[in-house]
Amino acid sequence: MKKLQITVILILFCFSFLSYAESVEEYIQKADSLYKADSLDQAAELMNKAVDLYPDNALACSYLGLYRGSQAGATKNFVEAGKFVDISFKMLDKAVAIEPNNPVIRFNRAIIYVKVPYFLGKTDTGIQDFEYLLKMYAAAPNRRTAGLIPPTYNFLAETYLKQDEKEKAIAAWQKVVELAPGSPLAEGAQKQLAGLMKIKPEKVSVERQMFNSADVEKLKQAVQENPENALLYIRLGQAYIDIENYKEADNILRQSIKKDSTNVAAYLLLIQVVGELADVGYDEKIYDDTNYRTNLAFDIVNLTEKAVKIAPDNMELLLRRGVIGIMMPFFVGKLDDAIKDLETVRQSDAPDEIIAEAIFWLGYAYQKKATTLWIDVVKNYSETKATRMAFQTMYPAVQHFDPAKYKKPVLAIDFLLGFRDELEPQTVVWIETENGDFVKTIYVSGFSGYAKEKQINLPKWSKSSRFMDVDGVTGASINLGQHIYVWDLKDNDGMKVPAGSYIVRVEVTYWPSMEYQLVSAPIKIGKKSSKMVVKEGDLIPYLEVSYLSGKK
Repeated sequence: MKKLQITVILILFCFSFLSYAESVEEYIQKADSLYKADSLDQAAELMNKAVDLYPDNALACSYLGLYRGSQAGATKNFVEAGKFVDISFKMLDKAVAIEPNNPVIRFNRAIIYVKVPYFLGKTDTGIQDFEYLLKMYAAAPNRRTAGLIPPTYNFLAETYLKQDEKEKAIAAWQKVVELAPGSPLAEGAQKQLAGLMKIKPEKVSVERQMFNSADVEKLKQAVQENPENALLYIRLGQAYIDIENYKEADNILRQSIKKDSTNVAAYLLLIQVVGELADVGYDEKIYDDTNYRTNLAFDIVNLTEKAVKIAPDNMELLLRRGVIGIMMPFFVGKLDDAIKDLETVRQSDAPDEIIAEAIFWLGYAYQKKATTLWIDVVKNYSETKATRMAFQTMYPAVQHFDPAKYKKPVLAIDFLLGFRDELEPQTVVWIETENGDFVKTIYVSGFSGYAKEKQINLPKWSKSSRFMDVDGVTGASINLGQHIYVWDLKDNDGMKVPAGSYIVRVEVTYWPSMEYQLVSAPIKIGKKSSKMVVKEGDLIPYLEVSYLSGKK
């Protein structure tokens, strides 16, 4: 953390004769002198003595928090940084709790909170403190508070810039120039403004330095030495995220929440981690626990609910809860609540970027509601004209298969899935001989491939394949649209199949509608190329199988 850009003693003189014991004032004056003489550690220890003598004095707590926070930013030792920042947060929060309307106390907390790493979850509170201070001054201007206003705008400008809010940063620095003309602060603001006018918005972002594996080891040691410091756990969690070790990040962040259930930063990071784990898709875990991904869905919703309860006025957090609610499977039942969240964000005074994102996801949400209604039509009114309209609306665009891309001989399987349910369907493509003997699975969707016999709704394939070659061909789940797979004419054992007649089968089951279809296409493999097209039903409305011999 850079040395603070204020002269603490100037602030002190504005308030030193209000209502505090002279001894507290003397402690603050001496600490300020030490601080300006680059003796930060001595200044902090002096204020520590002051707090020992006057534990409920708001200014004493505030300045101790200020200096401990500065120490946290100055040290390279993770253990020390964790200790200092923990004390700093406690002292600063205690001071504000004692005297919430004292501008110096708000100012001191805001300085530290906007300087610490964003993932610690204090930046928004710091901004709110600065903005609260500006509102206080606007409501009742006075000489004692006036000296805080230019540096307040300066800190806000720096923080806005870190958050890519260029226009806000420019406006804040312009206020610095207006309020403190000719001062070093104004000169610095003018330099920033001159630079910003030349830089494109996308280049303004100040990137956080990523943790690496060496940092992880240091932080692990720090946590072992300070097992009750929840903030160290959060830093370690962020480090694990940076190196993409989401399993360990999940574990350490849950420990952090057990130690401090009020820090929204831990919840936000854990939400990110659970999302990353869910993005992995279906894998071997499904066989041992078919509810694995279902539990992840409810877990991320629960975490988001707790985070919003801690910071209900945080529009960025409300946006995140809305997006998560939309993306959840239908059985979680959060779509309507998500729409309410996004409408709240839309009507707020949040930055344009956040409002625009809320509007986008509202469109996505209403599109999803439309799909739900069409599913109801198809499932419960299958013989009506409306069902035909629903299928026609969802019917995907078709691309032509390009045989030039594949080494021949080869068999191309080109088909459409013509329906969208609440969840991706279970889908499989496989080959049989003309007598119905199993040859090879070409593709099976993730859940089906990993769950195998435990929870499968592809009866024909299950009986034919007996899951013999499933692991090697299991892929990500597919949905509405065109899909092309190729068969290299090798069987389950990797041996080239003989010429003859074969059957290509595509089977699909949707949930929760339980719509089902099996489509089969016979094809001859030999010296001549051949093609078979099957058009039947609505779930797989088109299947084209092309054997390309490579011979003219």
